[in-house]
Amino acid sequence: MFIGKYSKGVKALFTVLVLVALTLTPAAGRAEEDLKIPHLGGHQFTVNTLTGDPFVKTYIRNTLGIGKSIDLFVPIIEIDDGQVLGLKGDLLKAILEFEYQQAVKDWVAFRVQVRVAGRLGTGTQSLLASGVTANTGFEFGWLFKLAEGEKTALSATLNLWNNSVTVVDFLGFVDGVVNPPSQSLVKTVPSTRGGGGLRYAWAASDLVGFIFKSETGMGESVDRSNSDEWFFNFATAADFDLKTKTAVPLGLALGYKFDTFPEAGEELANVKHDLVFRISYTGTTDFLLSLDFSYGWFKVKDITESTKFTSTLLNLRYYF
Repeated sequence: MFIGKYSKGVKALFTVLVLVALTLTPAAGRAEEDLKIPHLGGHQFTVNTLTGDPFVKTYIRNTLGIGKSIDLFVPIIEIDDGQVLGLKGDLLKAILEFEYQQAVKDWVAFRVQVRVAGRLGTGTQSLLASGVTANTGFEFGWLFKLAEGEKTALSATLNLWNNSVTVVDFLGFVDGVVNPPSQSLVKTVPSTRGGGGLRYAWAASDLVGFIFKSETGMGESVDRSNSDEWFFNFATAADFDLKTKTAVPLGLALGYKFDTFPEAGEELANVKHDLVFRISYTGTTDFLLSLDFSYGWFKVKDITESTKFTSTLLNLRYYF
């Protein structure tokens, strides 16, 4: 039942993408100097949220998405390292992001991003096993252009992240009643981190481009039993500008991200992997309409198998 509803939601997002794309004015034949969307050496980049990009430009972005877990199983009772009883079910995830970047000069830009995400079980078993999680994050940062050539661009970032995770833990609360000490039903854990990194773009040809990002920093752990800790993330993506070889104004991108400090709560084992496949309409000079299909996996404490999520996100990005 739930899978059917989720499929309908994906079809609806894809329909919106197609209808909006058909109403936009194609950019074919326009001079490259009029193109506001990031480009180098005749290649137009299909930028994505996993890697960001090194280009100092002014834009506004909005992302809306839904997701679900795959084959979730949470062990409840174990005897001699064997699972006797466990809870199964699906988890539903909703994501809303807003980002604004302002180019102050041609070499520096200021960026602010707000992210709201929620996760809850769709049935009684999964709701008891994983509770309800609400995540609110803010990011403030600066982007500095270090170098830009005909086919390459390199920039540095300086960022401040503030994240707050609120968890309604039904299973932990009941376990605390049965086996004291008791635990709170609702718990909120804020964390603040600071750091920076590098972003690099390379137009290998008019068809193919690559983007790389690496960031590191230090800040509060979402697990309050730990002291402040260092974190690291790395992301890369390859994209293809199809309109350079065909009459189809579409861009495709495939990206991967490794993150040692995922913003999802203290139950994670501090490493998260994400894959994303993006389809973008590239027929205008200043507007990108994209549909993302993502797959993520991470380890949860006290659970042997990795938790897996699939998501579908609709992205709107406008360059001024």
